Amino acid sequence: MIVTARQKKAVYIMWLLVVPLMFYIALNYFPAKSLNYVEIVIYSAILIATLMTSISLDKVSMTLERWVIFSLFFQYGIVAEMMFMQITSFILLYTMKSSTPKAFRFGFNSINFAIVSVISSAIFYAIGGSLQEMSLGTFLLAGFIYASAYSLVNSLVIYTFFRWMKITTAGMKKVVLWDYVSSILLLPFAITFCLLLQQFGSEAFLLIGVPFIIVLLVSSKYMKSDKLNEVLSSSTVIGHQLADSLRFDDVMVTFIDKINDVIPYDNAYIVDLRMGENLVMLSHKEGKLQSEVPNKFSFPQKISEGDGMDLNVTRIFLNKKNIGSLKGYSFDESVESVMTAPIKRNQKTEAFLILTSQQRYAFEDVHVKMADLLTGYFATAVDKARYYEKTVEKSVRCGLTGLYNFRYLESKLDEEMIRYHIGEISTLSTIILDIDHFKSINDTYGHQSGNDLLCAFAALLRSCQTPEMTLARYGGEEFVIVMPNYKKEDAVEFAEMIRKKMEESSFEIIPDLLEDRKPAIVQMTISVGVATLPMDAKDGKELLRNADRALYIGGKQAGRNRVGVYEEEYVGILN
Repeated sequence: MIVTARQKKAVYIMWLLVVPLMFYIALNYFPAKSLNYVEIVIYSAILIATLMTSISLDKVSMTLERWVIFSLFFQYGIVAEMMFMQITSFILLYTMKSSTPKAFRFGFNSINFAIVSVISSAIFYAIGGSLQEMSLGTFLLAGFIYASAYSLVNSLVIYTFFRWMKITTAGMKKVVLWDYVSSILLLPFAITFCLLLQQFGSEAFLLIGVPFIIVLLVSSKYMKSDKLNEVLSSSTVIGHQLADSLRFDDVMVTFIDKINDVIPYDNAYIVDLRMGENLVMLSHKEGKLQSEVPNKFSFPQKISEGDGMDLNVTRIFLNKKNIGSLKGYSFDESVESVMTAPIKRNQKTEAFLILTSQQRYAFEDVHVKMADLLTGYFATAVDKARYYEKTVEKSVRCGLTGLYNFRYLESKLDEEMIRYHIGEISTLSTIILDIDHFKSINDTYGHQSGNDLLCAFAALLRSCQTPEMTLARYGGEEFVIVMPNYKKEDAVEFAEMIRKKMEESSFEIIPDLLEDRKPAIVQMTISVGVATLPMDAKDGKELLRNADRALYIGGKQAGRNRVGVYEEEYVGILN
């Protein structure tokens, strides 16, 4: 919770005005009994033990100290109860994790408890409650009304505080309900304990206090285990989702997004560790997944000994002082907690997952276990995705030139046709390029030299290619360039530029058919065919076929070293 200086000042002033006044009223206007200090010490021990153990019901975390407080009030009156509640507000500063400043939290809790104590006590006495011995029926009725008032006034004060702080109250109904239910369920413990004290004295603590704490500890342990199982189940689902992601980018998106289901964070970063020391950002999420440089986190170029980044184990930094031990790593001013988790492959750290939160003490031991588990899933998924992408890449690439093959070309043409039909592109041009007299080159210099020249031509085409174009080897010595949003005249101009560049280029080879194998200089020319959608074809296959027709009629048959342009009635020749 972000607290302004003005809000802090207001709470401190309210504390000075309200808490002393409430104690004055309690001391002067409410009855009290003399204290049995042995019992007070035992009460204190039970209170502390209860506050140190919280349970979670329906995702609402709570402590069950109310029965101790109620029992104190029934036994000794409001002053003892208020003193213990002030002690409670102090202990809660260290048992309940929060990013709100401790002094501010103590001030508000102290005010809240003081107001709740005075109002609920006044209602208790107003309906006939007493510190003296009462009939069981009167005790039960007065106790029920007191416990109800205590819970409801407490919720009303908190609600008012939330509205003043402009904090959302959307989930408060569930909290109010559980607070009231727990107060009423704990009331019988308080009443029974008071009756046992009257009968057995201090030994009553052994009958109620000790068994209660034991049951509370067992319940807390069970709920933590149940919570861990729930989170483990969620992490298993995430593991399956990662395994189903076949591409590297999909794995990144799934991991960095879904991990928030089990580990609460505000920003997430995956930093690659290369050659054992170099740090490179792979992916991050600051509100949304981004590829550019993050705005709320910076890191050194290299990892170094003593910089706080552990290569072996996951670490959590729960406040700014601890975060300061990460030397060279800079976080946004709003960051209060950080988790760093090594991502290992074959027992070797190859990257880091770094999570940040604007809440102090945001990460717990269970989150460390989840990070260790999920980073393992992530590393496996990355290996799988990279293997898949390499396999796919091999299946769509020409093994000789490294260009896309005909299989990929067909699927790309289909994609471009869809883009054309939905209006993403307005035209689609295709260029087919064929090396002239390539058979004679093979016969003269050998097939290995021919392959070398094919690779050289592929490199020349790459140097002319722009990002939106698709370059593929059509087969043999034929190559194709697919050009979305290129008009026919632009495609022809581009084809002529390549033709001239090829004509003016010289290529050095080592002939494998000659005995001396001295370097030889080879010059080549190409014939080119151009066709454009929609004027020359209705679909991708027809577009490719008409570009091929332009190549052979307007290029090869017209004398080679030419650009043939497909027309509906004729094939023009551009010299």
